[in-house]
Amino acid sequence: MRPFEGLRGMNLRTDVIAGITIAAIAIPESLGYAKIAGMPIQAGLYCALLPAVLFALLGSSRQLVVGADSATAALVAAGAGAVAASGSSDYASAVGVLGILTALFLMLVVLLRLDFLADLISRPVLAGFLSGVGVSLIIGNLPSVLGIPASGSTWDKLVDTVTNLGSTVPASAALGFGTIAVMLLLERKLPKLPAALIALVLLSVVGVVIGAADRGVAMVGSIPAGLPTFAVPTFQAGEVARMAATAASIAVVVLAQSAAVARSFALKNGYEVSVGQDMGALSVANLGSAFTGGFAINGSPPRTAAGDGAHSSSQLVNIVMAVVVGLVLLFLTGLFEYIPSAVLDAVVLTIGILLIKWATLQEVRRSSTPEFLVAMLTLLVVAFVGVEQGILLAIVISLIDRLRRQYHPHSEVLVSDGEVASRLAPRLVMRGELPPGSLDDVLVFRFSAPLFFANATYFGDHVRELMVQATTPVRVLILDCAAMEDIDYTGAQTLAELGHELAGVGGVVVVTEISDEALAMLRATGVDADIQVVPRIEDAVRVSPAAPSAPGGSGPSEPANA
Repeated sequence: MRPFEGLRGMNLRTDVIAGITIAAIAIPESLGYAKIAGMPIQAGLYCALLPAVLFALLGSSRQLVVGADSATAALVAAGAGAVAASGSSDYASAVGVLGILTALFLMLVVLLRLDFLADLISRPVLAGFLSGVGVSLIIGNLPSVLGIPASGSTWDKLVDTVTNLGSTVPASAALGFGTIAVMLLLERKLPKLPAALIALVLLSVVGVVIGAADRGVAMVGSIPAGLPTFAVPTFQAGEVARMAATAASIAVVVLAQSAAVARSFALKNGYEVSVGQDMGALSVANLGSAFTGGFAINGSPPRTAAGDGAHSSSQLVNIVMAVVVGLVLLFLTGLFEYIPSAVLDAVVLTIGILLIKWATLQEVRRSSTPEFLVAMLTLLVVAFVGVEQGILLAIVISLIDRLRRQYHPHSEVLVSDGEVASRLAPRLVMRGELPPGSLDDVLVFRFSAPLFFANATYFGDHVRELMVQATTPVRVLILDCAAMEDIDYTGAQTLAELGHELAGVGGVVVVTEISDEALAMLRATGVDADIQVVPRIEDAVRVSPAAPSAPGGSGPSEPANA
């Protein structure tokens, strides 16, 4: 890890302006994320202090802004809520322990070089997951916006809202929906402005003018002034075991989201990032959050994008943001007494609306119905069963979908019964015309996936079926391995079996266009003694079925029709 890497390219003027801009966005959002996590609202601000500075000093990304985040906050609430009641001292300790466990999992990612885990969640599934969090936030905060009491699961809150609409507090609803309208309007028309802060200030002023507290609207109230103190969370071994799965889920979300955001802005602005270094920095930052009253932090896509829009060029933006948040905690906490709870809940609800990936889901629906159904299933599980279960489902479904694609990949017959596919014909003509009938007993087959234990049986059965369907008995089976970049032991044995079967009828199996890695497996298992290995497909269609290549994968035999 190279410290201060993210501070390279610093531009004092633009980075200070960008940092102030980000702070204006982070303050109201962090208050909302604290509510999602079930923590006192100042805890959201604590997440933007020491953690942001630690990441700024240790990370490689020059632009990634870190702090409280909706997806991780929802996971924190699920994990801590499983071992303690929200609002209790035990709950705050559980949140701290969850942050420590998350930091440890992120450090394992660094030490074991597991950053590939960032790719375990496909984009459609991630869109479904984030959209599910959004739906959960909308339903969970709508009762508070309306002034209706509701509790329990997302479904329970939905039922309570529908059945108690007659108990809506008009002033609360007016302030809440006014906040939503202002935020959505600004996000659409003036996206560079801090929509949440403007809506929070504007509707709080309206609340003061109309006397919201006297009209039955709950107020946020005062919060402790000053910076957070350092404290080590207390815990029991049983609680750690119960929260370990949630912490692992948070770490995967942090890895997937932060890595993607850091990479995208590095690519856009022409500098390099180290995912391993950034995960190490996020690990340390999460420890800092856990020990200073915060909760699990993550890289923030909207705040990073806002910083980029303000021409941020280094991690000075995170440091400036932390300074601004610190000044607010020191000198401006009295202002929170004038914020109606309905306004803050509406900010969270609007964050939920913006989390729903409408465009991505529509694009997935148009392009791939199976992936769309998987994304929607993830959305429903996250929204109505639980965020923790949803992230686990997201990972499992992504892996199953990937395995499904590898099990039954695209395949193509390039030559059969003397007919040459249009894709291959130009390459054969280029090397010279073949005598009529010379390809009648040749089958050229392309399998567009690695050959491994999960698809080896399907591959063997499919090839045998193609040989049975051929009008002329196949004597030369040529496998175009250009897309078969890897072969495991099971796949190699499947090729050996095909080689033995064809050798029994005077035929031969030829593999061509094979990668060095796949060829190494054939040599290691001795399978190259049962088949022929030919570098180019143009030469492979001319091989003789008389004998396989010598061990070690020698070049092609003499052409059959020379």
